[in-house]
Amino acid sequence: MSQPHTTKSGAVIGDRVVVRYLLGEATPADWRGNPDAAQSDVTGILLDDTDPLRLERDGEVVSIPATAITSVKLLSATPVRNKEIRTLEGVAARSWPGVETAWIAGWFVRAGHGFTRRANSAIPLDMSAHPDATTLARITQWYAERELPPLLALPERLLKAATVGGTEDIEVQMLTSAMAPLTERLTEYRSDTVHLADHPDTDWLTAYTGHRAGDDTDLDHTDAVRQVVTAGDGPPVFATIRDAESSAAVAIGRGVVTESPDGRRWLGLSALWTDPERRRTGLSSQVLAELVAWGAEHGADHAYLQVETTNRLAGAWYRRLGFGLHHSYRYVTLDTPSAAAPQEP
Repeated sequence: MSQPHTTKSGAVIGDRVVVRYLLGEATPADWRGNPDAAQSDVTGILLDDTDPLRLERDGEVVSIPATAITSVKLLSATPVRNKEIRTLEGVAARSWPGVETAWIAGWFVRAGHGFTRRANSAIPLDMSAHPDATTLARITQWYAERELPPLLALPERLLKAATVGGTEDIEVQMLTSAMAPLTERLTEYRSDTVHLADHPDTDWLTAYTGHRAGDDTDLDHTDAVRQVVTAGDGPPVFATIRDAESSAAVAIGRGVVTESPDGRRWLGLSALWTDPERRRTGLSSQVLAELVAWGAEHGADHAYLQVETTNRLAGAWYRRLGFGLHHSYRYVTLDTPSAAAPQEP
């Protein structure tokens, strides 16, 4: 797989973006027809971000020299309302809630033994959620009681990280797709080498965490991870492809179907991992194909997954499969005395 073209906005080929540029002889004309305009912009699908940058706009390919570009902003694949962001984030939170949850002034707070940011962060799901000092102090105390740092997950459209303060961490993109086209694209990758189970076995957990259960500490850790990945609304399914000789897990994934308040059923895809030595061999596509087929059988009509903005290769692959950006969110740790940070899978 070749390295995808990227922009500082976090966009990859196939994303919808708006490009702001200085008008000149080599740039598209101002769409407003303003003879006095010094700058203009164009919205379209990113085709190439080398020089010149190329976009597809209403079936037309437009080129903009790199020297003329002043900004590139990543947009959702289709217009998304704030209500839809809250709804999807609520679905995702219920499908990966950690092992303990609570509501604090409109914030959904989760704790999961410090394993993964998602299971150990607070997110403003209700419209009443605000980052006022009293609320943030209550959230901080809740996590302090569990010896965890007060980590917030902030959807950018709902709450800007800069308005909260603290230390900004990784940005994550929420990608979505309708199930019908996704199922069609993945049909050719269906494989009986993928084993689906209601619970993760030790090999699945070992592959996901990278830890071997060789002593008491590792065993405790494995049990904590098992609690995190098996929690959530709706029974999850765990996919595994094993090595033919060693039987070790070489590719895994997790799926869970969760219904949103509007009746839509979402397939949440997570824990997608392939042994680095087996990548680019189709194993990831096989795991994804079986999870999507399982989701369709369980009534899912849409799918979502989360990918870190810095993971360009995965982000580009998901977009080629038909996933598009729904929204982004960023993790922020509130300033407090030091505490053990959540582990990343």
